[in-house]
Amino acid sequence: MRKPSSRPIYDDGRRISYHFNDQGRLISYQKVFPSRAGRVDTSSITFIYRNDILQARSEKIGKYRKRIAFNYINTHHIVETIKVKHGDMDWDELGKEEVQRSETLSNQQWIITEKKGGINETPYQQNITILNQALKPVRKEMWHRSRLIGTETFEYSNNLLYKYSIENIQKGSSIQVEYKTSSVLQDEGKWCENEICKTWSIVYHETGLPKAFILMNTETQDMEIWEYRYTHR
Repeated sequence: MRKPSSRPIYDDGRRISYHFNDQGRLISYQKVFPSRAGRVDTSSITFIYRNDILQARSEKIGKYRKRIAFNYINTHHIVETIKVKHGDMDWDELGKEEVQRSETLSNQQWIITEKKGGINETPYQQNITILNQALKPVRKEMWHRSRLIGTETFEYSNNLLYKYSIENIQKGSSIQVEYKTSSVLQDEGKWCENEICKTWSIVYHETGLPKAFILMNTETQDMEIWEYRYTHR
């Protein structure tokens, strides 16, 4: 929903639905967004588990579907089988890729490296995560071959996250989120996207569950409101 300054709230038609199992694990989510000429675009992702281990991930955008099945060779080596289909056509296997993970300890920080590529081929993708002594992430790097394409950084105060930044180097875009650390709840702060900043806050139901996430442009007083609704089936 949106609320322009001095005008009523209106529904802009955007929806995100999250589905959890009885253990609280995310099993699927669906996004609905208005598109051109009055159309509505829908996309969804489903996660399939067996004995609490992710076995497959399925994506659906319109009539296009993609499925990735995971074969765990060991805790540090996964083979992914990728299949796609369109409409009523049969599934077509695109190929297999492998993800290999390594962990090293350096200067009291854990460095976790994940490399992805074709079977027995030179990896084309590499993700590097650095954890501090408390095993909290402080930096993530996304590489495509020898080119750095994105970063995430995490900064802490009194063991609470107070600043999170993400940069898409390819697109030249960035987001920075600041959190107030005066309360463990951390329900307000600042949101800057490509250097345009807004304040953010969360309001709660009496049950303690979040009721809405609110972004406000303090200069124009325009607001963007994400309302949370809960159902149990």
